[in-house]
Amino acid sequence: MKITITTLLVAAATLTSAAPTTSYFAGFNLGANAKDGSCKTTAQWQQEFTKIKSWSTGGKGTFDTIKLFSTADCDALARAVPAALATGVKLWVGVWNVDDAKFGREKAALEAAITANPDTSRWLKGINVGSESLYRKEISADKLAQQIYDVKGMVQIALKSPNTPVGTADTWTMWVHPDNKPVAKAVDVAIMNGFPYWQGAPIDQGLAKLKQAIWDTRKAVGYEKPFVLGETGWPSAGPNFEAAAATKENAEKYWKAAACWLQTSPSNYPWFWFSGFDEPNRESTIEKNFGIADANQNLKFDLKC
Repeated sequence: MKITITTLLVAAATLTSAAPTTSYFAGFNLGANAKDGSCKTTAQWQQEFTKIKSWSTGGKGTFDTIKLFSTADCDALARAVPAALATGVKLWVGVWNVDDAKFGREKAALEAAITANPDTSRWLKGINVGSESLYRKEISADKLAQQIYDVKGMVQIALKSPNTPVGTADTWTMWVHPDNKPVAKAVDVAIMNGFPYWQGAPIDQGLAKLKQAIWDTRKAVGYEKPFVLGETGWPSAGPNFEAAAATKENAEKYWKAAACWLQTSPSNYPWFWFSGFDEPNRESTIEKNFGIADANQNLKFDLKC
């Protein structure tokens, strides 16, 4: 029997939550471009994964999970999967979703990677369909929910990877918005991006703002829904935003407060820091300086908790 897209969408909509994602893990967001703007090679991905795995807070676990923003840009997934397999790193994969043609290319790249490496337990941690697309008002909640079901059907049913959770990443303000309930229903996992810096918070209020965002999100989507902190961090340089000062000292203070709390919280929230390394090729000054390490991979401060 031929399996149609409609069949997969209907089947995916009936799926209960995929494998639990509440067990603790920690890692970093990484872009697909090297510091000179060129696309990273597999060797460069492997070197970065190895570098990040060598970092430690002295607490529980290791940094063994990396979040990618795109499957197709720079052939990111095709190049990163061999590096992940070589280093024992797991990938959380972003699928860009706003433009239909782009969404199709991203899905095709994801399908190709899974087809080439069908034992997804070795390399694939999870998937987010879109990143802050609701926040940017680029898509409706109903269309995003349909895209999530689409990817779930492809990955969990057609490609036989039923334990791969699929969600979307967005701000806490979008997760709590009542118009976005179709998305909360569709996801296997709620992936929240939270930046007290962009809330204009002074550094001594950073952790409290992050905790409140997490709690508000979990209350809105339901405590039974697995949760992942998709992005958080603090810039070490650049312009201030209201009462939030972008300094190396504050970047360290936020790490010591937020990352160390995430390591010790009994809630065991999985989390990704934004980001692993400074990205000098980014357009805005502030976004160039969110790395926990500089563009030459030198840590900006001691990560110990």
